[in-house]
Amino acid sequence: MTGRAEGPGPRAWTPDTLDEQDWVVPWSPGGPSGPFARVADALLHGPGLALVRGLELDGLGDPECAELCRRFAARLGTVLPLPAGPSADDLLTAETAPAVELSATDRAEQRAGDARTLDPHTDRSHRPESPWLLGLLCIRPARTGGESLLVSARAVHDRLAEQDPSALHHLYQDFHFGRGPDFDRVSPVFRQRRHGLHVQYNRYWIERGQQEAGRPFPPGRRAALDTLHGVLTDPAMVLRVPLRRGDLLLLDNTAVLHGRTGFGDPAGPGERRCLARVWADRPADR
Repeated sequence: MTGRAEGPGPRAWTPDTLDEQDWVVPWSPGGPSGPFARVADALLHGPGLALVRGLELDGLGDPECAELCRRFAARLGTVLPLPAGPSADDLLTAETAPAVELSATDRAEQRAGDARTLDPHTDRSHRPESPWLLGLLCIRPARTGGESLLVSARAVHDRLAEQDPSALHHLYQDFHFGRGPDFDRVSPVFRQRRHGLHVQYNRYWIERGQQEAGRPFPPGRRAALDTLHGVLTDPAMVLRVPLRRGDLLLLDNTAVLHGRTGFGDPAGPGERRCLARVWADRPADR
């Protein structure tokens, strides 16, 4: 497919076309459904993201904040258990969730508590399918930097359809995203599914997955990824969101790509940037 994306699912947007009232939801526990109905509507029928602002975290430790994040996500979908291993930690810091696996040289040059820019991507889990929902609760913001970077997959898709349909065609072909416990992750970057346009993308894992599989990129495939990277990092496409304590960012992980700017933190471990992460599947009735 090389035309514009059609069908259901979150709509296309850019920072210039996005209205804050469509995705920023002040925390208000009152009422029969609190903010959950607005959040679900934004995820399913709006821009595919919602920022719940002002959750009360005073008196809660980091693990309790992570549990609060899971309980909120459970109102929207089926929360997924995180597998064992530091890369799947539900408390994200520069140490527990670096952008990529760093070389020994890079680790030596990076100051403790700092992290590099993480380009827009989607999350993968321990299963073949990507999680539908990604939730990130800001427990402590970074001292400097650490803004979330958000991009509409449909807007990127439609721009490629207009400007480079050949690249878009390549992105509908299969890529290797790395091996799981007993399976290979193989998927196109873009595909049409029952719920609308579906995106799965992480350049680091694609490069590594193709290498692990012993599959060099076919002609034109790497160039298509380079073209995609250029669109994903175009400032006109990227919504920058500085998270503050008590902000819960919720994304349709199959429709909105996320990243972050690099950040620097104080030396004290209890003062460093920390986000609680949760993944959830789409409810069966949606």
